[in-house]
Amino acid sequence: MWTIGSLLLIAFNVAEWLVLFPLGRRSKWVFRVMLVIVLFFSWVVPTGDKRFDSPASAASLDHQYGLVSWEFDNVFDKWTHRIWTVFPWTPTSEEDRREALARYEALEAELRIAKGQLNRVTSTAEPDRAAIVSAQSEVGALIAERDAIRPAVEEFLEQIIAEIVRTDEIDLVGSFVWPPVDFRIGDPPKLLVTSLRDEISRIEDVLIDPGISTDDMSNIENELVTDHDISAVVLQTGGLASYPNVIPTTHLKRLVDVASHEWLHAYLTFHPLGMAYFSGGEIRSINETLADIFGREAGLMVYSEVTGEPFVPPTRPETASKVESNGNDENEDEAAEIVEPGKFSFSKFMNETRKLTDEMLADGLIDEAEEYMESRRVELLDHGYQIRKINQAYFAFHGTYAESPSSTSPIARYLWDLREQVDSVGEMVKLLMPLGSYEQFEELLVEKGIELEIDE
Repeated sequence: MWTIGSLLLIAFNVAEWLVLFPLGRRSKWVFRVMLVIVLFFSWVVPTGDKRFDSPASAASLDHQYGLVSWEFDNVFDKWTHRIWTVFPWTPTSEEDRREALARYEALEAELRIAKGQLNRVTSTAEPDRAAIVSAQSEVGALIAERDAIRPAVEEFLEQIIAEIVRTDEIDLVGSFVWPPVDFRIGDPPKLLVTSLRDEISRIEDVLIDPGISTDDMSNIENELVTDHDISAVVLQTGGLASYPNVIPTTHLKRLVDVASHEWLHAYLTFHPLGMAYFSGGEIRSINETLADIFGREAGLMVYSEVTGEPFVPPTRPETASKVESNGNDENEDEAAEIVEPGKFSFSKFMNETRKLTDEMLADGLIDEAEEYMESRRVELLDHGYQIRKINQAYFAFHGTYAESPSSTSPIARYLWDLREQVDSVGEMVKLLMPLGSYEQFEELLVEKGIELEIDE
């Protein structure tokens, strides 16, 4: 997920240089303190109706994510650690960082077990206070140890990603990687997504504090649908393209996938495709789907480099295949997902749900469509898929990611057709990054001989 936070550090450094050049270096910290104060008050003090310029921002005001404060806390912490590692007594060798990474992965496994134990002792009919204290202490100790080695792990993986995007296999940047690969492993924010009720159409997003309770999420969603006739859902983001990027605490393969995905968003910030992200609609979907494809492929290369496992290129997902709907059963069977007899297919289930929902909304059956989506959510519980809410906003968000089974867009198929024409994923990025509109994207597809789907 991309935000304008990736430009914050650049703007800060330029402003600092402009002020300090005539005043001298001694004013550096005075400038920083003044800038933080100005940003803080511009963030927390409403000017006119600035903080209430939309129903979504008003409804979620008490739970919004403090992006500016997060940027300042983490940018300075990250660079302070990098300066510290320059000293000779600080472990900075690759062997040290690999050991830190191995311990980090082990800690994640231990932490999952410890959190499970804490959940068990707090869920009994008659909780044992001593057992709860012991379990909490174990969880706290593991988190403290993990956070202590986190900077070394981040810097090691940042270094590997930077090396990979320079290779001939990616072929995207030269010897200088800009912007630098920089991320923080932590808790990405949640996202309040809104949509029209009579049409699946993404209206507005608001970043939400990751610690928000389920009750507060439901209260925000209910307020928007009741008072403003807007479909809303609060969802967990997979990452955030702030600067540094926010990457979820997860297993290594997923971690480097997301880190590569979010770095590409930062890279595209300096090109027309990334600049057009906030135009919304199809151009946003191109950005996100391209980042998905790039992140998966680059991430697998990084994973291979770190672990020594052979690199296996990602394959085209079923959701990126072209499904014919012209009544030719042979073509439809050929394009359909291959599922073992009797095995549940989440992709097929969600694709069917999305299509029927679109049809009901097109016929003006809003209440019926919402009841249908809820019934499908309940049905998913029987198959082990615990989704808190499925509504128009849910589909509006997931539809942005064209590889998702919740999407009806052909963009994933277009991008995979394009990927199969070029030698590297970096070459595909280079073809797409000068494009600033969906019309230009379609022109490129026609130029490359890729068949466009025509809406009937």
